[in-house]
Amino acid sequence: MGNKSKVKTRKGQLIHTFGTGAMQINKDGVSMITCGLDHWFESDNTQQALDDSTIKKFELTDERLQKKLDVAAFRIPPDFNVLEDGKPHRVPIPAKRFPLWHICSNTKCQALSVPHEGSNCEKRLFCEKCNAPTFQSRFISLCSDGHISDFPWFEWLNQHSGGDCSADTCQLKLEGTGSSSVSNIRVRCETCKSKSVSLKGIFQSEPNEKGQLESTLSKAGIKCCSSSPWLGDSAQNQCGKVPVAALRQSTNVYFSKTDSSIHIPFQGNGIHKDVNESFEDLTEQQKSRINGAGDLAVKVQIMGGILNGTYSDTSLKAYFALKEKDIKELKCETEEKYRSQERKYFLEGINEKTLAVRPQKISNYQVWLSKYISHISLVRKLTVTQTMYGFDRISPGTNKSYDDYKKMLWVDHSNIGKWLPAVQSHGEGIYLEFDAKHIQEWSEKHAKSSSFINLMLKKEEHGYLDKFEDLTPEFLLIHSFSHLLINQLIYESGYSSASLRERLYVSSKDNHKMYGLLIYTASGDSEGSLGGLVRVGQPGNLEPIIEKAVSNASWCSSDPICFETGHHGGQGPNGLNLAACHNCLLLPETSCEVFNSLLDRMTINATISELNGYFD
Repeated sequence: MGNKSKVKTRKGQLIHTFGTGAMQINKDGVSMITCGLDHWFESDNTQQALDDSTIKKFELTDERLQKKLDVAAFRIPPDFNVLEDGKPHRVPIPAKRFPLWHICSNTKCQALSVPHEGSNCEKRLFCEKCNAPTFQSRFISLCSDGHISDFPWFEWLNQHSGGDCSADTCQLKLEGTGSSSVSNIRVRCETCKSKSVSLKGIFQSEPNEKGQLESTLSKAGIKCCSSSPWLGDSAQNQCGKVPVAALRQSTNVYFSKTDSSIHIPFQGNGIHKDVNESFEDLTEQQKSRINGAGDLAVKVQIMGGILNGTYSDTSLKAYFALKEKDIKELKCETEEKYRSQERKYFLEGINEKTLAVRPQKISNYQVWLSKYISHISLVRKLTVTQTMYGFDRISPGTNKSYDDYKKMLWVDHSNIGKWLPAVQSHGEGIYLEFDAKHIQEWSEKHAKSSSFINLMLKKEEHGYLDKFEDLTPEFLLIHSFSHLLINQLIYESGYSSASLRERLYVSSKDNHKMYGLLIYTASGDSEGSLGGLVRVGQPGNLEPIIEKAVSNASWCSSDPICFETGHHGGQGPNGLNLAACHNCLLLPETSCEVFNSLLDRMTINATISELNGYFD
């Protein structure tokens, strides 16, 4: 079937919500799945890849993040219209129609069918039997390896009816599609006149005798067929994972795997600093040309030509050698070390074009605050790179390597080190560091509570927090406080909650102890220069905001249900929240680092708990 289409969407959404492997609805109501990266920079005019010189205009540079993810470059998703050799080229993000199974809207027909090759993939299709409009099936099948396919209609029917129907010879029909209950929807074969079979229980999963979770599909002997439609792959090879039935717009169908980094400027002295300032003033295309040159002599030649001999070859060689050494030292084995490098500049301060941090004297704030917060820095300028390197299905946080995730984005696995889609935003922020002595004393008591121990066991069971190795009371506290603070800042700073984002600096390891958080703008240049966060972070402005945020933790409009549900079994996805719901702590998912999980406002202000909150 000629089902390649194009989906128009914002660039930031291609990193989070609608990236490779995700589904969205086009303007004609057709569900499409975003294709792999192999064909993202192809001209619709020529069906060929754009020239390298044109592609380099979309490249971003963040050496630390490139080293961490082992990728040569980042690219901004392409504009819809791109000029190449003075000619406009349409460069859409490719997408394919998915699911492929369609249902006739005529209640007397309701035939199940797959469109034939050559069908218009962007428009609504019509039934070949009665010419009524068809709509795509809402039922699909997933597995934890990221595969996705249409619901296995024939396998389900044959298993429960005892028939031997096949797609080559049989015509399926649905009954009861107007019902609100899936148990009332039945499928049968019009050709074989087999008995109809209900879809009752298709979403259920139960532990088997070995304690392993088994879905209704796997109980019926149905295996995952390893289908990857976003890569054009519909090969019917069984991957061995348990398939799970889902609705195509369910929240568990797609969890993008993203990473972000605060850009740390090159730190040099004298002539090296002057050269770096000249380098930072270059366009992204020029930087990409220089960084893409593997040989030192070639780098020197390119930059020398761009700068018209402003610096000698000797100075340029020394600069690149020092910069390479600096990047190697910044390469990190753990997330804690990676973030501790950023934290260093939040504590010490810096004043560069891409990062400007001004530490504040804690004595300038009200006396009571110093008991809880040991350090405050106002971040006047920062540059954040956000990239997507893969995705999960069914649940986030599966244990895969970066390379395994990157392979999900490419047909040709030899390209996984070439580039990843990314966006860069320039904004401002506030950094807060909690008092180490006070938070450790509080943590020792809280770590013994039954609700925290149960939450920790659930976290281990579901594999959350892959960026943070351990769940500690300190993490639960700082993460919950971050959400409360963002929800209060929206009334004071001029930013909406979707425009603010958290970045947590939490570790109890002896070599990287840190208890901080950064609240920053995440909407690029258009909102990054308002100055609202820096203003509210100044002495006299910040204290009442924190007081109000702490006060908000004491009560939720859903209490006592919110508190009691959370502390007697947990709430939210997989029960990974305690006292936290949409009325008190939850944020837009792009603002939170861990999918709105691992939250508890009782860690802040425990007015109805036997434990003390940090601010009690």
